[in-house]
Amino acid sequence: MTEEEAKIIIEKISIPRIKTYTDIGFPENSEELILAYFYIQEISSHFFVPLQILEISLRNAIHDALTKRFNKRYPGKKWYNNVHHTHTSVLMLNSAKQKTEDRSGSHYSDDDLVANLSFGFWVYMLDVKHRTPNYPYSFWQYEAGNIFPGNHGKTIGELFSNFKKIIKIRNRLYHHEPVWKNSRPVKDFRGAISRLEREYQIIFDAIGWISPEKKIYMENELDFKNKFKACCDQYRHHK
Repeated sequence: MTEEEAKIIIEKISIPRIKTYTDIGFPENSEELILAYFYIQEISSHFFVPLQILEISLRNAIHDALTKRFNKRYPGKKWYNNVHHTHTSVLMLNSAKQKTEDRSGSHYSDDDLVANLSFGFWVYMLDVKHRTPNYPYSFWQYEAGNIFPGNHGKTIGELFSNFKKIIKIRNRLYHHEPVWKNSRPVKDFRGAISRLEREYQIIFDAIGWISPEKKIYMENELDFKNKFKACCDQYRHHK
């Protein structure tokens, strides 16, 4: 590959995204830099399914638990219209309602709405506002074990902190940004891959908090983690 060919490829990818790789030592307009970019993209592709499984699992766990709990106590009322919400959560809920009405009409079902609520909405159900004592629609003191049966001693606040990290990972992935890039720089390509490995583990830990059986099945029967590790090992020593 000539330098001119490499330059054309880099320009089509996006100079700002490629700069991330010059920051960890790859020469500008080099084939080594382009390879590093595509290797990281391949490794990052392993995040999609675990993130999808996590998002669906968290959504269903919270919705099922709150529907069962509050339908008995407040028949005819929707839990999502009555729990304490942050300002951001209210905006996300209203946006989902509008999207659902546009797609399904004004007589949409709970399932229609729930499917349109963003991952961020479900994560922020762990916010401290939902842990207010003595409020009729507070629930974590009763439902934490039902929603997170695989949690080993972490508080809801600690789980919330971890899920907020996962939001950032997910956003970088879905916005086509380097998944490994955050406020703490890495020194080299191996450091970038090591960070991806840690972030992948955070996602699997979170799946296990909600459904230990699902985590075990994905690890042992579907071999997700070994396939991911093999991909990391294949490219770890690229220079």
